[in-house]
Amino acid sequence: MQTILVFLFKSSICSGLLFFYYMLVLRNKKLHTYNRAFLLIAVISSIVIPLLHINWYNIKSVQSTTVITLLNVLNTGAGERTVARSSQSNVIIPQVLVTLYVLVSLAFLVLLVVRIGWIYRLKNKEKAIRMEGFNLIRTKSEKAPFSFLNNLFWNDEIAIDSDAGRLILNHELIHITQKHTLDKLFLQLTIIVCWINPFYWFIQKELSQLHEFLADEGAINDNDTEAFAVMLLQSHYSSAFSSIIQSFFYSSIKRRLIMLSNSNKTSFSRLRRFMVLPLLTATTLLFSFTAKNDALISRADKKIIMTLDAGHGGHDDGATSVQGIKEKDLNLKIVDKITRLAAEYNIDIVSTRNGDNYPTLNQRVEIAAAASSDIFISIHVNDHSKDNDKNDYEMYISRANPNFSGSRLLASSIAANLKPMGINMVLNDDKGLWVLKQSKTPAVLIECGDINNANEMDILSNDAKLEAFCRNILSGVVNYHNNAKN
Repeated sequence: MQTILVFLFKSSICSGLLFFYYMLVLRNKKLHTYNRAFLLIAVISSIVIPLLHINWYNIKSVQSTTVITLLNVLNTGAGERTVARSSQSNVIIPQVLVTLYVLVSLAFLVLLVVRIGWIYRLKNKEKAIRMEGFNLIRTKSEKAPFSFLNNLFWNDEIAIDSDAGRLILNHELIHITQKHTLDKLFLQLTIIVCWINPFYWFIQKELSQLHEFLADEGAINDNDTEAFAVMLLQSHYSSAFSSIIQSFFYSSIKRRLIMLSNSNKTSFSRLRRFMVLPLLTATTLLFSFTAKNDALISRADKKIIMTLDAGHGGHDDGATSVQGIKEKDLNLKIVDKITRLAAEYNIDIVSTRNGDNYPTLNQRVEIAAAASSDIFISIHVNDHSKDNDKNDYEMYISRANPNFSGSRLLASSIAANLKPMGINMVLNDDKGLWVLKQSKTPAVLIECGDINNANEMDILSNDAKLEAFCRNILSGVVNYHNNAKN
C-alpha cells in the first residue's frame, strides 16, 4: 500500500513539473507536433522515472563508534515478553482504500469499453465503404462526423462535396493519418490506472486540443484560413451563429481560431525545445536517485566474514502462511538481499545454502568454520498463529556458545539499528538450537516477523522496505564489529 502511494505521489509531482513547464513555455505556441510529443513523453516519464532506483553518489562522513546498550536475555522457559499486536483495523483500512481505488479504476474501464462498444455497434449497423487508408461509414448519428482509429463516421446531412464538407473531411483524415486515437486511448488507459493524478486529466484535455490544432492546420487548402474559421463557427454554433458576440470569448473554439489566425513564428522555438532536456534530467535526478551512506562500514582493513544461514530448505518448509507462502523461501529472499548489499559495508558473505536445498545443521556450522567466519547469523520467520501473546520479532543466542558475550553484543547492536523502523526485538536464550551452540563465533538467530501478520510481511514483500530492513541488520553487524575491536 505504501509503495503504491509513494509511486502515485512521485508520479503526480513529476507530471506536474513537466505540465507546468508546458503551460509556462509551450502552450499556445505554434509547435503543435512538438507539443504533442512533449505531453506524451511527460506522461511516460512520470510513470518510468519514479520506478528507477539509481545510486548517484555516496555520502561520506567521519565514522564513529556508537555505544551499544546490551539487551536483557530472557529465559525462554520463563515466558516471553509480550507486545500489543496490530489491531485488525490497521489491516482493514488499507484494504478498504485499495478496494475503493480499484473500483473507481474499474468504473472508468467499463465506461471506456462502453464508449468503444457504441462506436463499433454504430459501425456494424451501417455499411462501411473501404477508401484509401480509411473506412467511410455513413450514418445519421448527430455525433458524426468523427473518427476513431481508421474509421471515419460521416453524417449524411452534410454534403461531402460541398466546401464545408471537404474541409471537415480533410480535418478528420488528419486525425486518422496522424493516429490521434492512439494518443487518446493511451491517456485513457493511464487515467484508468492513475486516475487520482490530476495532471493526467489536464494533459488529456490539452492533448485533445492539440489534435484539433494539427487537424485544423492540415485541413486548410491554399492557406484559406478565413473560410475554415467561418466553417468552424457555423458548425459550432449552427443557428445560434448570429448571437455569438457575448459568448465568443468563453467559447472552447476560441483557441482554435486564434491558432489559425496566428501566422507569426514562435520566438525562441529552438530554446523552448532544448530546455526540456535539462528539465527531464533534473526530474530524473530528483526522483530516481538513492543516496548511499558509507559512514557505517567496517573500520578494519580486513573485511568482515559473515556466514548467513537461510533457515530450513529442501524438504523442510518451515512455517507456511495461510496464503501458502513458505518460510524457507522468505528466509532465502532475506539472505539474498543481504548478500547483494553486503559489499557496501565491507562484509563478505558465506551462505549455507543458495537454493532450495537442505544442509544438515552440522553442515551449516562446518561451512562457517571452514570459511573462518567472524559472525554467524541464521535467518528465520516466526509463526505465532497459535500463540498471539508472543513477540513476532525475536533473536536467540546460546549460553553454550563459547562467545556468548559477543553474541549478546551482536544481537543488541542489530536490535538497536532495527528500532528506528518500529521493530522492537526481544532477545532470548536459546531453546537448544544446534547452530548457535556449536558455532565457534558470535552467533544469532533472527526471527524476522510473523508469517501471518500482513503488516510485518509487507516489509519482506516490499523491495524498498526489505532493503531498509537488511541494511539495518548490516549496519548493526558493522557497529558491533567496530565496538568489539575497541
